[in-house]
Amino acid sequence: MPFSDYHITMTITDIAAKAGVSIATVSRFMNNGSVKEETRKKLEQVIQEMNYQPNNVIQKAVPLSSKKESIAILTHSISNLYSSEFAEEVTSQYSKNGVMCYTICCTNMDEEYRSIMDMVSRGFTGAVLHDLAEGEALANLYNRIGQKFPLVIVHSYPVDLECNSITVNQEKGMRDAMAYLLKLGHRRIAYVSGDTGYSFKIKEKIWKEELEKVGCPPEKQDAIKAENTDFEAGVETTHQAVLKYLQDGNRPTAIFTANDIMALGTIAAMSDMGLKVGEDISLMSHDNTMIAKSYNLTCVDMKIRSVGIAAVDLMNYALHGSDSTPRHITISPAIIERTSCRRV
Repeated sequence: MPFSDYHITMTITDIAAKAGVSIATVSRFMNNGSVKEETRKKLEQVIQEMNYQPNNVIQKAVPLSSKKESIAILTHSISNLYSSEFAEEVTSQYSKNGVMCYTICCTNMDEEYRSIMDMVSRGFTGAVLHDLAEGEALANLYNRIGQKFPLVIVHSYPVDLECNSITVNQEKGMRDAMAYLLKLGHRRIAYVSGDTGYSFKIKEKIWKEELEKVGCPPEKQDAIKAENTDFEAGVETTHQAVLKYLQDGNRPTAIFTANDIMALGTIAAMSDMGLKVGEDISLMSHDNTMIAKSYNLTCVDMKIRSVGIAAVDLMNYALHGSDSTPRHITISPAIIERTSCRRV
């Protein structure tokens, strides 16, 4: 079947039939659930085969010279201020020049695919994709679409992209965070994160490595996992996970949370136990959204607004530059010191 018959209307039923697996299996795969590695590879291959002819969609787009610019921002969560503050900055930059900007929220791979295809077919000028689902299948799809349709991708996973992209060096940020806490004398540091995603995994790996280097390998229970940590629900799931950890008698001198949403849940758990942030247990978070600023949390600053400005600059280059070679920008995070961490 040609791609023109698939491109917007393709469903997980089509993918399941092509791969010879159940619809439930495809659904788990697209929502980052548990799938056998062999099945995962098969599904990625099928998705690449079925998605990978964007030219037929591109032909439907209105030529740039005949329309006013309109930019789409595609992200996975609006309740996570890491995403919404980025979208706000991009929109603010474009509004100065009268460019229409639309934010679209997608929570899984299937929604992302359909949204990207819809943006292209509706004739959007370009799209900024922010912190989307990981995977080789989508990366290859972005690369092919990016050859014909202006894309700027803001991501954190280790994959080579053949379109304009921005990364924030999260490995450096985590090593700097651990160096900061270790310099303050902390040797038992709990790590709070979600259970899936490259960003969480690389932070956890560095957390273990840096503690092992100083002769204090972390205890198994000090890696605290919560669900839905990129969404509002993550506040409560983190609250319960950290509360159980503390109720079990664990008393680290510091806790590091992999984003600011989890910091809120951790603060709630400490409050339930009568523990004060910065006095009884130090707390350091990641992202530096409004949450970190409001609670005076020492944190890793992901330079959200700088990334937003860079995304607009890259899109302008993609639309109006004289060179079509994709550019890749790496931004270094920084440690913002506030009052939530103490020396021990």
